[in-house]
Amino acid sequence: MALRYLPAGWDWHRPLPELIALVPFLSAPIMIVLAWALVVAAWPQAVAATLLLTLEAVWALPFLLHLPKPLLALSALPASAQPGPSAPAGTADPDDPAASLTLMTLNCKYGHADAKAIVSAVRQRGVDLLALQEVSTGLLERLHANGLDALLPYGVSGPATRDDNGGFNALFCAIDPRESSPQSVPLPASAVPTMTLPALGGSIVAASAHPKSPQRGGANWGSSIQALAGLSPAAPSTPARASARRLAGQADEAIIMGDLNSSLFHPSFRRLLADGRLLDGAVALHRGLYPTFPASYPIVPPMIEIDHVLLTPGLSIQSLHAFHIPSTDHQALLAKIVAS
Repeated sequence: MALRYLPAGWDWHRPLPELIALVPFLSAPIMIVLAWALVVAAWPQAVAATLLLTLEAVWALPFLLHLPKPLLALSALPASAQPGPSAPAGTADPDDPAASLTLMTLNCKYGHADAKAIVSAVRQRGVDLLALQEVSTGLLERLHANGLDALLPYGVSGPATRDDNGGFNALFCAIDPRESSPQSVPLPASAVPTMTLPALGGSIVAASAHPKSPQRGGANWGSSIQALAGLSPAAPSTPARASARRLAGQADEAIIMGDLNSSLFHPSFRRLLADGRLLDGAVALHRGLYPTFPASYPIVPPMIEIDHVLLTPGLSIQSLHAFHIPSTDHQALLAKIVAS
């Protein structure tokens, strides 16, 4: 459990990323230890188990409520990772389609995801902006054949490269973008396509991202996560972020969507939130966790939250929902956002 408190960058060494991802599952064995300790009157062990369970509970609190600074520090979250206590959840006029954006993100598992189901979800759920990861040329052809162009006529895909993590990334939108870029951030992973959109009373840069999984190298995993901070207009400018800053500098806000292969338990992910002054959608909403992986098993539900919608503070999340798409091992994530 102490691995959660490592400095960002220390978690780049394998198998630390994988071990940190498993920390939330320690609750079950700790509860067994606590029950045993109470039965045999092993009071030191009972106290230790109780303290560890309390710490696990504190770590879950940001997903449920706004935390005061001492508890926020105990959870190892940066102060910028949660909206202010008076920040509105969003009060978009339901009769005004321009007052909100509906976003969807999905990892397509090497391009195997059911294209018909994706297009159906876009149509039925009124999706304005679709981010896909692990896309193949075959999947693109199936999406177009099933009518995606009629719903989201504007699109941009990252180039296929040897750094791809299971496929390339793509963005599709109902709004005519001011600018599109197939490759916005220099990082050792699938290229990050972006669109700069006139929406919600301003200009928003939106990205579909998929940092490398740690199995493909811990340093590539960590550096590709932290590089995404450059897409935020609020991120400090550095030479390494020059190309991303050009895009971010033309926008008021940012939305980063995708399978980020990390969670709040990973120091490198929290560093991304801090550097980019970004909000994780699930934390900002305070309505619980939205695990999306693995989604391949009919009996076992998804248990890990590695698919994310990240926002800059000028945007508010109104709702978040995970749902099934056939033939992929991730659930799709649907979000509705409004201007703060």
